[in-house]
Amino acid sequence: MGWPDLNLSSSTQVTLCVATGCGVVMAGLLTLRQLKKWRMKGKKTERRKDVVYLHGFQRMKFTPSLSGPCLKVETWLRMAGVKYEFVDASKSGQRSKYGQLPFVELNGTEIADSNIIIQRLARQFNADLDADLSPEQQAVALTISRMVEEHTKWTMYQYYFVDRLDLFTQLVGLPGPRIIHWLIRNRVSKMMQTKLYHQGVGRHSKTEVYQLGNADIRALSALLGDKPFLMGTKPTTVDASVFGQLVQVVYTQLPSPHRQVIINSCDNLLDYCDRIKDQFYPDWELLCAEGH
Repeated sequence: MGWPDLNLSSSTQVTLCVATGCGVVMAGLLTLRQLKKWRMKGKKTERRKDVVYLHGFQRMKFTPSLSGPCLKVETWLRMAGVKYEFVDASKSGQRSKYGQLPFVELNGTEIADSNIIIQRLARQFNADLDADLSPEQQAVALTISRMVEEHTKWTMYQYYFVDRLDLFTQLVGLPGPRIIHWLIRNRVSKMMQTKLYHQGVGRHSKTEVYQLGNADIRALSALLGDKPFLMGTKPTTVDASVFGQLVQVVYTQLPSPHRQVIINSCDNLLDYCDRIKDQFYPDWELLCAEGH
């Protein structure tokens, strides 16, 4: 028995073929991803006592992590002098109990969410970077972190993951044929648009979003002034948080509204990022080389 004659136009037949092909490709990708998770789940990797295992996104060629929260935790670990090992979650297929990254393993215990990770590890290793801050300074530092992580970050996402996702994916590099690239870009764009809309930033025009983000950048620059670090002469947790976000625009080779305002009127933030990178990432180039 053959296919029924549905009297479809040639254009409709082409559309159905493309849709079917896309469905098959997506199903194949999802199946491979699930098989990878099952395979990795069955493997038990030996973990050393009192060593933090940081699970994060894969290394990139312009920064050790594409994720601000992942780089925040890694930077804090280096600032605090806590011994850790990096685990590439793109290879392990693992995610936290919340389905997100980063998360850490320490002596058999999983800790998720960058803020909770740092709080727990600071107590565990007696490594509170903020111990010398006054209550007022701690309040200011927390306010800065919240601004960067709950607002500034989303204005950056609007540019990189929605408005210029095409350029960003070219820079990052995607595997497979062009149809796969299109499927990935389309899925990421729709997902981020939904997140941005619910967060609130995505309800504004592009121009308004960039204006909001650049106002944050200028505020950071004014708060930093000519100090080595945001709270004075020593790095604190807020520096790890801000650095994790800023490097995504400072060291990325793509032009962006945020990067432009930093170069034009907030160049102390360029020096700030270079200062932290040079002091705590002497192996920066080696880490980025892993992402080539």
